[in-house]
Amino acid sequence: MAERIIPLTGAANVRDLGGYQNKAGQFVRFKKVVRGAAISDLTAEDASHLEAYGIVKVVDFRSSKEQEKAPDALIPQAENIFLPIFQENQEVSAAPKTLMEQVEAGLDAAQQMREVYRQFVQAAYSRQAYRQFVDILLENEQPDQGVLFHCTAGKDRTGFGAALILAMLDVDQETILQNYLETNQQMVTKRAEMLQQAQQAGASEAMLKGIQEVMQADQSYLAESFATIGKEYGDVSGYLQKGLGLSKRDLTDFRKLYTVVD
Repeated sequence: MAERIIPLTGAANVRDLGGYQNKAGQFVRFKKVVRGAAISDLTAEDASHLEAYGIVKVVDFRSSKEQEKAPDALIPQAENIFLPIFQENQEVSAAPKTLMEQVEAGLDAAQQMREVYRQFVQAAYSRQAYRQFVDILLENEQPDQGVLFHCTAGKDRTGFGAALILAMLDVDQETILQNYLETNQQMVTKRAEMLQQAQQAGASEAMLKGIQEVMQADQSYLAESFATIGKEYGDVSGYLQKGLGLSKRDLTDFRKLYTVVD
């Protein structure tokens, strides 16, 4: 089995979605779709490594503010696509800085996170963004070319995007959850740095608890998305077809592109 984690000096939580087995016994192809956290600090060696890995498109799920503050480092030969998951100035935001500002203002962090995960499904703008993402993946037809998608921490917008891809490929829920929760292992250092900085700045216990809740991948967060899918669309199939407007042919083509019989 090839290694899913792509070790980079200037980016964390960069992982190939390949190798997972679906309910039909097929395996998700390697080097076709890669998830990650921010790639603004890639070294030249990182960029060359991703080019050699076959990355030809980079999809940025962040807000314009996040993008302006930390523009993506360029990967040679790769097209950069800006595809924010939430509408600008929308009340709900998955940007870590905005979430922390809301925690500082006294809002409940876990409650905010569950609302973010509901809005991935309920917000028309977000559904359209994820549909565009699927369309980009449907155009990714060459076997030696891949798409990298990311947000800031590679946890929420990216986490739901990865869950969406694996669900479309008929991977079971337990495996989808495992992929989602792996962010916690990949972001240990980053989370510890944030907590240390907050402690040194004199943050309250409530604030430190809020940072933990905002910066972790929690099973209840992703469960909120799937519960909303069940409530609004009946099941994942209904969400894909009615919520995202995907045809049965789209789903068949997607599985042909991204799975292989070992």
